[in-house]
Amino acid sequence: MPLTRNGTLLYIQHPAPHSPLIPGVHTLYVEEDIDLEYAPLNGGVLIKTIAFSSDPYLRYRMRNPAEPSFCPVIPLKTPVDNTGVGKVLRSEDPKFKPGDYVMAYMDFQEYAIYPGLVMHAMKHIVKIQRTPGIPLKYYCGVLGTTGRTAYGGFKAFGLEKAKTSKTMFVSGAAGPVGTFVIEYAKHLFPHLKIIASAGSPAKLDLLRSLAVPVDVLINYKTDDTGKVLAEHGPIDIYWDNVSGPTLDAALANMAVDGLIIACGAISAASNNGTGSPVMNFEQIFQRDLTVRGFLLNYPPVVQALKTFYDETIPLLLDGKITVHEHPYTLDKAGEAIADLHLGKNIGKSLIIVSDEEQAEPHTVKL
Repeated sequence: MPLTRNGTLLYIQHPAPHSPLIPGVHTLYVEEDIDLEYAPLNGGVLIKTIAFSSDPYLRYRMRNPAEPSFCPVIPLKTPVDNTGVGKVLRSEDPKFKPGDYVMAYMDFQEYAIYPGLVMHAMKHIVKIQRTPGIPLKYYCGVLGTTGRTAYGGFKAFGLEKAKTSKTMFVSGAAGPVGTFVIEYAKHLFPHLKIIASAGSPAKLDLLRSLAVPVDVLINYKTDDTGKVLAEHGPIDIYWDNVSGPTLDAALANMAVDGLIIACGAISAASNNGTGSPVMNFEQIFQRDLTVRGFLLNYPPVVQALKTFYDETIPLLLDGKITVHEHPYTLDKAGEAIADLHLGKNIGKSLIIVSDEEQAEPHTVKL
């Protein structure tokens, strides 16, 4: 069988702390060859990829191994890897057969062998039971880590608090986690006043297009976030995707006995995890605040996620959870990762490798 082109995104150089990722310097797209019939699988599976997720936390993985963090490094001169979806072409694993659709933590390649050369604790593969009306690429976003993060965090920590709350503030609100949290929370609790912040007119327009109304919009680059929060607060629940100055503004405007759900810190991620200063820490004890950080493997979140697909898929099909995507091609995957930290993406950053399933009809509201 002739060799087949296999586009690949490699990680080739550690970025300096406090420095952005530069495509072509820290990552490099190359085209190699693969023998689809005889490439060694070593007990794994060969996958024709359809799409990959581009996520902010990848910046934490692109670091010198001497720098500690919560997630494993990507070794130099190896492919970037993250959650993707695809179709099994060959298998030496009895749990999978050719033709199966899978969601897997796999290398950024047109044809990826799972588990690949580099194993780490985040590697996983599961079979996807296809649902009419649901494109496979959704398992890289709203039905993947993005949606699971929003759903699991809110259901585990925010659900009970929201029943008696008046106001919820979401930062990084135009990102895929933010939009999910807003739509899901407002669907369950229509009484909630939602305050949402983002960093551009286009992102505010995206928030205006959601399936539920956002009550107060903040452009954190041009508005005084603290002043707006003081006018429309106090805040009972703050969903924090960014940390830094926005967290400071929220801390100064929290209600007594308020809740902060710490989901992410994009202001620190672009600094290679070196942190983002917080000045109003004393408000945590002065206002009796609860702060809950989490990862997806935290037991309360794992428990909450047991109902994720059963609840989320009908909401998608009914248009109550909407999907907003910023697609890239595999040869632009380095830009997809870098753009996340420059605020250039609008919606879920998604790397489309194959258009195999794009012609399939679906009824999800876009």
